[in-house]
Amino acid sequence: MRNLDPNRAKWMRVRIGILVCLLGIGFTRLVGAAWDLQVSRAQVLRAEAEQQYTREVEFQPRRGTIYDRNHHPLAVSVVSPSLAASPRRLLTIRNLDEVALADRLAAALSLPPADVRARFMSNRGFAWIKRHMSPTEAAQVQEIMREFHVRNRDGLEVIEENRRWYPNRELAAHLVGFVGADGHGLEGLERSLDENLRGRMVAVQGLRDARGNMVYADGLTPGMGQAGDDVTLTLDTTIQHIVERELALTCQVFEARGGSVVVTDPNTGEVLAMASYPTYNPNEFGISEADARRNRAIADRFEPGSTMKIFSVGAALDSGVVRPGQEIDCHGGTYTIGDLTIHDSHPEQTLTPMLVLARSSNIGAAQMGLALGAEGLERAYRRFGFGERTGLPLPGEARARFGERRWYDVEVATVAFGQGIGVTAVQLSQALGAVGNGGRLVHPLLVSRITDATGALVQENTADPGRPAMRPEVARMLSEMLTSVTEEQGTGIEAAIEGVRVAGKTGTAQKAREHAHGYDDQRWVSSFIGFAPAERPRLVVTVVIDEPQITHAGGAVAAPLFQRVMEQSLRYLGALPAAQRRMDFPHGTPTPPAPREARAHGSAASPNGARCTVPDLAHRSLRDARRALAAVSLDGSFNGAGVIVRQEPAAGTPCAAGQTVQAWAEPGGGYAPVPVSAPAATEVHP
Repeated sequence: MRNLDPNRAKWMRVRIGILVCLLGIGFTRLVGAAWDLQVSRAQVLRAEAEQQYTREVEFQPRRGTIYDRNHHPLAVSVVSPSLAASPRRLLTIRNLDEVALADRLAAALSLPPADVRARFMSNRGFAWIKRHMSPTEAAQVQEIMREFHVRNRDGLEVIEENRRWYPNRELAAHLVGFVGADGHGLEGLERSLDENLRGRMVAVQGLRDARGNMVYADGLTPGMGQAGDDVTLTLDTTIQHIVERELALTCQVFEARGGSVVVTDPNTGEVLAMASYPTYNPNEFGISEADARRNRAIADRFEPGSTMKIFSVGAALDSGVVRPGQEIDCHGGTYTIGDLTIHDSHPEQTLTPMLVLARSSNIGAAQMGLALGAEGLERAYRRFGFGERTGLPLPGEARARFGERRWYDVEVATVAFGQGIGVTAVQLSQALGAVGNGGRLVHPLLVSRITDATGALVQENTADPGRPAMRPEVARMLSEMLTSVTEEQGTGIEAAIEGVRVAGKTGTAQKAREHAHGYDDQRWVSSFIGFAPAERPRLVVTVVIDEPQITHAGGAVAAPLFQRVMEQSLRYLGALPAAQRRMDFPHGTPTPPAPREARAHGSAASPNGARCTVPDLAHRSLRDARRALAAVSLDGSFNGAGVIVRQEPAAGTPCAAGQTVQAWAEPGGGYAPVPVSAPAATEVHP
C-alpha cells in the first residue's frame, strides 16, 4: 500500500476496518446464536423436539380385588375396550365421509348421532367416543373401521382399559359401592378404601414411529402399573344372600318404603351381612336412583321405639335402682307426667322388669328411666355406644342425635322407651352385641385384612377387645329376660325358632311429622333386634322396616323376617340343634308348631289310662316345657315367667296320662344373681 496514493490507501484501511468490524459483529452474533441454541435454550428446544416423536403415557394399574371372608370375589377388575378418536388426524384421511362414519358408530354404540358428529368436528387432538364397550359393540366398531378403511390409530383407536366388574350384581352393593369411569371409587368401600384399591399410576415414555404408532421401551405394554391392594372383608356372601332375599320379600309384602338388616357376631364384632332395600346393580349404577344407592343401615337415623327398652332396663338393673323381681307401678296402662300422657298397649297395674320387656310397657320403661335420672340414663346410653359413630370404614355414617341438651323429666320418660332419640341400625346392633357377649361394647369389624398384589400383608384388623358396658352378671340376667319376649304372651313370639332360645325385642315407633311438630300416625318404623342362641349367642340380627303399609307392628312385620334370617343363618353355620339340622323342609320355612290344644292339654292320640314318666323341665323355657309335657300326654300349670326352676312332680316320676305337672319359672332361671355390689334399690316412683 506504500505505492498507492495516500488518500486511496487511507480509504482502503477504513474499508478494511469496517469489514473487520462487520465480520466481528457477525461472528459475535453467530457465537451468541450458537450459545443460545446449544446452552441457553437447549432444554426447551430438546423438549419441543421430543414432543414430536415421544409421548409420556400414564397407565391405569389393576385395581385391587374385594373378597368376602371365604375369598369369594365381590369386586374385580377386567379388561374392557374403549373407543377414542383424534379428530385432527381424521381430517387428513382422504375421501373419508366423517358424517357417515359418525352416524354408523353412533348406531352401533347406541349414542346420539349429533354427539358423535360434534366430537368428530371438534378439531381436538383426542376425544372419547365411548368407554367400556361390550364385546359385541367392539366387534361392530372394528367392522365399521374396516368398511371405511380407517386403521387403528389413524384417527380412531380401540384402547383396552381396566373396568370394575361386580360378579354378584346387587349382592352387597351398598357395602362394596362402585367406581366411576375415571377409576376413582365413588361409593361404599370403593370410595373409603380408594387409596389402597387404586394403586399407583405409572408414567411410561414411548416413541412414535413414522406412522404415528407408539413403541414402548423394553417391550413394556399398557396396564402394567403398580396394582392396587386386595381387601378381604368379614362379610359372608351366603348370609348376605339370605338377608337380601328375605328383606326384599318383607318390604314387597308389606309395601314398605325401605328397610335394612345387619347381622354381626357379638363376640368379635364381625359384620357378616349388611343389606338395604331398595337396592341397585353397581355395574349399571348410572341408571339407578340415589335413594336406591343409600346404605340405610348406616345413613338412616330413626327413633328406635321399644327396642331401646333393652338398654333402659339393663341400665336400671346395672345401677341397682331396680331389683330383678321388683314390682313396678304401671298405673293400669295410663300415666301422666307434665303435659304428656303415656299409654301401654297391654295395660297392667304392676310389672317386673322382665315383664316390662315381654309386654313392651312404655310406662314401666319410663319409670325406670326416671329412677335413673337424665344424667344416669345418658351415661348408660353412652356406655352402649349411642351418640358416637361405630367407626366402620364406610362413607356417610350418621351420628346418633343424642344428648344435645339436658333432658327434662318428660324427655327422660320418652327417651327411655325410644322416642326423642335418633339411632342407626348398625348402632343398635353394636349395642345389643354388648348384652349378648357378657357386657362388652365391641366395635363392629368389616375389613379383616389388606394384602398387596404379591400377597404380602399390608394391614390386618383383629377383633376389638371392647370396653365395659355393663356387668357380666347383669348382661346374663338381661339376656334371660329378653327370651320372654319370644315366649308365649310376648310381643315377639313370631321371632321364635324351634329348638333355639331367642332373646330379642320388638319396636314400633311413630315417625315425626316432616313439616310440623309431633308425630305422624300414618308413618311408622317397625323393628326387631335379637340374638341366638340366648345361652351362647352366635349372631345378632337387627331388622328395621321403614313405613310398612299393610300393618306396622314390629312383632308382625320385623319379627318374622328376623326369624327367617336367624334360622337359615344358624343352619348354614351348623349352630342349630341336631334334630333341626336333620329336618327336611323348604329353605327358610320353619317347622309348623304343634296345635295350641296339643301343647296345653297333651296329645289326644294317647289312650286313656296310659302311663308315662314326668320329663325334666329344669332350665327350659315355657314353650319348651309345654312341648315336652305334650309329647308324653301331660298337662302343665305354669307360674311366673322366664326359665323353669322347680317342678312337681319331680322329673322321672311315673304318672298317668293327662295328669297336671306344676312348674315355677323365674327370670334368669334362678342362676342370674342379683347385683350385690350395687347400691340399694329404690322404689321406682318419680
